[in-house]
Amino acid sequence: MRTLRGRTGITPNILARFGFCLSLEEQGSPQDPFESEGVGREINRNTLLGDNDSVYIALLRTWVAKNDLIETCTQKQFNEFLVAHMNRGFELISSRIRGLPDLASLVGREFKS
Repeated sequence: MRTLRGRTGITPNILARFGFCLSLEEQGSPQDPFESEGVGREINRNTLLGDNDSVYIALLRTWVAKNDLIETCTQKQFNEFLVAHMNRGFELISSRIRGLPDLASLVGREFKS
């Protein structure tokens, strides 16, 4: 995230939010790419999601429902999905964005409904 911040001038929490949304858009359940690495950099949830915490949680709930997991998803699993989507989002954003023009092209694209 530090490298991306240097390339784009955008803070890591904003980049993480964008990556989270990209991850929700991907097919299938996220496999946490950092799971075997143990605890990495921890970011306070309030810092990460800010005043829009409820929006991001609602997006994740929508993803859970869309993937027919609503009946079986425990709070622990929900929290794990949040972390896994954040981490997968980091991988997605770091592979797709080298600078602001790349970010602009991702934001400007049409999303499938």
